[in-house]
Order: sequence, then structure tokens, then C-alpha cells
Amino acid sequence: MKLYPETSFTAILESRIEACKNPVCFGLDPVLSLIPAEAGTPEDKIRKFYFDILEEFLKRNIKPAIVKPNSAYYECVSLEAMQVLAEIIATYRREGIPVILDAKRGDIGKTSEAYSKAAFDVYGADAVTVSPWMGSDSVKPFLREKNGIYVLLRTSNKGAADFQSTENVRAVAQKILEWDNGSVGAVVGATSPHELTEIANFISGQKKEIPFLIPGVSIPGVPGGQGGDAKTVMRALSEGGFKKNIHVLNSSSGLSYAWQAKGKASEYASACADALERLVESIL
Repeated sequence: MKLYPETSFTAILESRIEACKNPVCFGLDPVLSLIPAEAGTPEDKIRKFYFDILEEFLKRNIKPAIVKPNSAYYECVSLEAMQVLAEIIATYRREGIPVILDAKRGDIGKTSEAYSKAAFDVYGADAVTVSPWMGSDSVKPFLREKNGIYVLLRTSNKGAADFQSTENVRAVAQKILEWDNGSVGAVVGATSPHELTEIANFISGQKKEIPFLIPGVSIPGVPGGQGGDAKTVMRALSEGGFKKNIHVLNSSSGLSYAWQAKGKASEYASACADALERLVESIL
């Protein structure tokens, strides 16, 4: 079910960022040992945890621009947890919050078509993360007008440098621009502002701008994240020639488990909302 009238995912994203007045992406990655929600089964705990947080957002009239559950954190719990993932996606979308399914898919054409149907038709996500390693025929099955894809471009993990040289990153960026139908973006990490500017400059130099999903952002005073400073990231995008409000900054553990900084597990929902407000303030 499509809840948004715009004609492309990028347009949906721009409208959403404008409406909620922030570019935050909330990573919904459940770690059972850090979830203090009092409920029966592990699946119940995950469900209650993220539903309570959403309720707190609604009560305060503050929401992230978009959310991003990573499917692995649900798959490793149980088959039932995958159903919970679908419930979480549907519930957040009903509140007008688009959902990126972080699954990093990419395979031969027929398999990618199956992955595409799973992400968009079964789970009901608005966008999915995709690996470009196998080339065009593995990416094109994900291309839909109103569904977005975020292609891995320059990630922030330690091993990224093994293959993600400047030359390779530019080659992938060029392909992303060729694939773009108005709904294609890129994953670019927050931990190297200089590289972020270089990549943005390469793209803007071709009179283009595509949405970036930028993981690794930290929240002042909150544990978690990879050390990326939100304001520095926004400045890097601007210095790279990007002008549109289509880029989102992701925080996963920093938001979900912000209660650790307060030391009050029972206040996990309010701690998350506090952290979201603090992250938004650090960006603006």
C-alpha cells in the first residue's frame, strides 16, 4: 500500500524531511540484551520496545524523517521475529514514516527480482539497500518508480578500504547516476567528511544530486554511533555542491539504547525521544 502521492522516492523523501523538519534516519536494530521492555517472548519484547518508542514520538509530536530496520537483527532471533519486522514496518508507515529495509541485497537477475518482491511486496518497505557488486542486472530488478534503493557506495566499516578505492567509488557512483530513475540513492558513511565531500563533488559536478543515506552519526552525550558529527556531515555535503533536502543521517544504537546514558532502563522510550531531539538540534 502506497501512502505517499509523490511520483518518486526522492520526491517522497524531500517532502517528508520538509514536513518533519529533520533529516534523521532511525535504525531499528533490536539487540535483545539491550532491550529492557517487559514482555513475554523475545518477539514480544522487540514489538513492545519499538511500539513504545513510536508512541512516545507521537506524544511529543516529533518523528524521524525515516526509519531503517536491519533485517539481520530480526532474522537471528526467530522466524516469528521476521513477522514482527513486518508489523513494525506497517505500523511506522501508518504514521506516515517511510521505511528503508536494510538488507543489502544483490544477486543474479532472477534472484534480485525475488528479493525486490520480498522487500517491497511482502515486507512493505519503501526502500531497500542494495549491493552493486554484481552489476546492472542485479540492481535493475529493484528499480520501481515510488520505491527507493540505496546502493552501497562508500561504507564506514574498517574493511571498506579493501575494495572501495577512489577509482572504484567513482565507477560505482557513475553507474548509480545511469541507473537513477528518480528513486536511486547511495550509502555513504559519516566518518570521513573529506571523502563525503569528494563524492558529493563528483556527483554534483555532473549536474546531479541523489539522496545519500549516511550511517555512523553520533549523538552528543549518548553512547553508540561511529563518531560521525552531524553538523560536520551536513557541511561536507554543502561543500560538495549538494543543495537539496534529500539526505538522511542514520543513528541506530545511539537512539534505540539512549537509555544507557540515563541509567534508567524503564525510561527507554523517553530517552530515545530525548536523543532524537538532541540529534535534531545538533544538525540544525
